[in-house]
Amino acid sequence: MGELTGAEVLVKALKNEGVRHVFGISGHGIVAFMEALRKEDGIDFFSTRHEENAAHMADGWARATGKIGVCCSTVGSGAANLAGGLYEAYADGSPVLAITANVQTFLSYPFVGALEDLDSLSFYRPVTKWNAAVHQWSRIPELVQRAFREALTGRSGPVHLDIPLDILLQKGEIDELPTPENYRPIGRCRGDRQMIERAARLLVGAERPLLVAGGGVIASEAWEEFRSLADLLEAAATTTPMGSGVISARNPRFFGDGGWLGGNAVMQALREADLVVAVGCHFSSWLGLGKPPVMPALAKQNIIQIDVDPTQLGKKVPIDIGIAGDAKTVLADLLFAVKEQGGKGKGSEKWVKGLVESYRQYMKSLDPLLGEDNGPISMGRLAREVGEYLADKDAMVTIDGGMVFHWGFTYLDALRPRRRFFFAGGGHLGCGQPFANAFKLAFPERPVVNFCGDGAFGLTLQELDTAARHNLAVVHVINNDGGWGMCKAGQLALYGDKALNGIDQDFSSADYAKIASGFGCYGERVENAGDLKPALKRAFESGKPAVLDVKTQMGPHPMFGVMAAVVFQGVPLAMPEPPPGQ
Repeated sequence: MGELTGAEVLVKALKNEGVRHVFGISGHGIVAFMEALRKEDGIDFFSTRHEENAAHMADGWARATGKIGVCCSTVGSGAANLAGGLYEAYADGSPVLAITANVQTFLSYPFVGALEDLDSLSFYRPVTKWNAAVHQWSRIPELVQRAFREALTGRSGPVHLDIPLDILLQKGEIDELPTPENYRPIGRCRGDRQMIERAARLLVGAERPLLVAGGGVIASEAWEEFRSLADLLEAAATTTPMGSGVISARNPRFFGDGGWLGGNAVMQALREADLVVAVGCHFSSWLGLGKPPVMPALAKQNIIQIDVDPTQLGKKVPIDIGIAGDAKTVLADLLFAVKEQGGKGKGSEKWVKGLVESYRQYMKSLDPLLGEDNGPISMGRLAREVGEYLADKDAMVTIDGGMVFHWGFTYLDALRPRRRFFFAGGGHLGCGQPFANAFKLAFPERPVVNFCGDGAFGLTLQELDTAARHNLAVVHVINNDGGWGMCKAGQLALYGDKALNGIDQDFSSADYAKIASGFGCYGERVENAGDLKPALKRAFESGKPAVLDVKTQMGPHPMFGVMAAVVFQGVPLAMPEPPPGQ
């Protein structure tokens, strides 16, 4: 390849993996990397307004495309800012490579106190699967290759490389880079055949089998196999928040998704099933950590868990069968084994019809909470209006906020995989806007909506500038209830009405529509429910990044009591425990 700087080698190693964009903010420690990106065709640098949001954009890119996202920062404070954005990627198993610059090798590891030095290895360790510092120029290709191997093997997740600025500037010669299949596994790992056959026997013998798709089904792109197995068995099927879209909301057997966020029927299914098959799902808080009030006492049902990471099997709940393997191959083998053993279960059609009816009744019970056309706008009404507007548009939606995610999951239907996104593992407010920017960058032809709270939006509103500069025409729909709604609700749940006296939880009356206009975006404030759909139409037709600042009233969601019971597990609440079925 001739003589190259370390930064140029780094760029070629990234391009060798098919990387098209690097998200970040420049600085003196990383200018060599910027120059290398400038000179290389087919890969570019995408500047954000905060390093944390660069990490969120890389994470959003990974979620939307299924390919690793890459972000970078300069030394010291830039690296510290970038790390915050990896927390959600780590919690949700999203493959991201974070590259940080550091001070010169003779000033680092151990550090001497030079300006902007930072022990990035220690700093990043809690939010990464793997990280390393590059101390020798010649090891750049090897360590980039290992970073990709670690990020993409098994349960995916973020990784980190720390590179001193003198290594990025140093020059040398390298051999041609090997292709990815030469240094990391490209194929899929199969499950144990005996365990699969045992699982098939349990499935065929079950009277009320329930299949639950988690993020592992999305990561493996195993949604067709999951649906085929559910259809063959005529089994009940649902998803966790990370599995959104595996079962379409238009499926005639749909009875809710997202764990307890999906409503009473999902909880009914989780409690009544005699067999639960959890695929790429690790019994998170959205399933109540496998405990009441969301799931029953464990002795009442059999559990099969399928996961690419064997350390997840039986980690939260005792299981009857654990199968370590890639979701796509394991489900294909399980489908074959079920067919060999008769092809159908005992018949749970009546049970599933009952779940569908329970879901219909649950959705009907929400109508009185939605308000009138000319009155104050409820969060539920806003979510329903947005959901109806997007119903036939193949939109990508991110849900970002505290109180809003309840209503978002209720009315913003997921009709196919990789269309509805949520911070399911870490609950990191503010990631919605950079996620949405990444979605629009990856799929410019699709409508993209960030359905968010005013608190969440305020954390990253500076990224309107990023969207305006790159013409990323995302529509942000803000549930503006004027404060930290979820924080208030949590305090009320724990301490009662007295909890809010003297505690600063409310915002000023900021006009987010005018703020958007200041960034060169479209902005409009909406105060009547009847004006919502025309405002959405104007926002999309503007052809610009757009903000709809919707004045809403905070209202309780029926499932909030379940959330409080799960989040404050073992803690006495001021509010009553949720009754069965709620």
